[in-house]
Amino acid sequence: MPEYINISGDDISKPIYRIISFEKLVGMFQSKQMTFLKPDKWDDPFENVIAKTIIKLEAGDEASFRDLGIRNDSHGTCWTRKATSDAIWRIYSHDKRAVRIESTPEVIARNISKWLKDYPKSKLYIGKVEYITNDQIKKKAIDYSRRVRSGDLCRAAAESLLYKREPFSHEDEVRVLLIDQHDMSKDGMLNIKVDPHDIIQSVEFDPRTSTELVDVYTAYLTNEIKFKGNISKSKLYDVPRRIIVKWKRK
Repeated sequence: MPEYINISGDDISKPIYRIISFEKLVGMFQSKQMTFLKPDKWDDPFENVIAKTIIKLEAGDEASFRDLGIRNDSHGTCWTRKATSDAIWRIYSHDKRAVRIESTPEVIARNISKWLKDYPKSKLYIGKVEYITNDQIKKKAIDYSRRVRSGDLCRAAAESLLYKREPFSHEDEVRVLLIDQHDMSKDGMLNIKVDPHDIIQSVEFDPRTSTELVDVYTAYLTNEIKFKGNISKSKLYDVPRRIIVKWKRK
């Protein structure tokens, strides 16, 4: 069963979004797979600051939290609760041709839970990221080193990935995290079987994508992929209609 962290019962059915390339979207439909990456492959160099905490072992040796086993089995995908964000489009759609896919934590958990039936030792966590200061991150690192010693490994590994520095708070992230205990990961990637037609509820194109390209991609999703969800182009940069204010004579 999935475990939710920092997510209320109402929030599991609310939309979350992820921006990916159109090629990755098509690949997801064709392979019927969802790819999870080890945190080492994520963008922010501070993502692993807790994992890199050095722990002094009794024998005099040193090891990081990441080196102690279960934390190195962590894989994840990053989503956002923000439906519209100029910053997120600019960060994750470098070529101005990416798409935003929509789902919910509940739907994602349902799909992944089916896959986990064949891998019962692996664990699924879906959690909302908390944005904290550098000093707070240091305190969290101390806390997680104690929890590793006590044997509370899976939950601690997942929670350690749900903290980011305050400057990233605009991302309003939700993370889907898998602790792989069956050695399924290859080169830092974990591919699991899912039903993309169930997971992906809508597709929205980058507002900077040309209308001609949106038409071509839309036709491909509709006719070749047989996608039944809503397909649109973001209106973020559309010129707003002129505001007209009528004055009444006194």
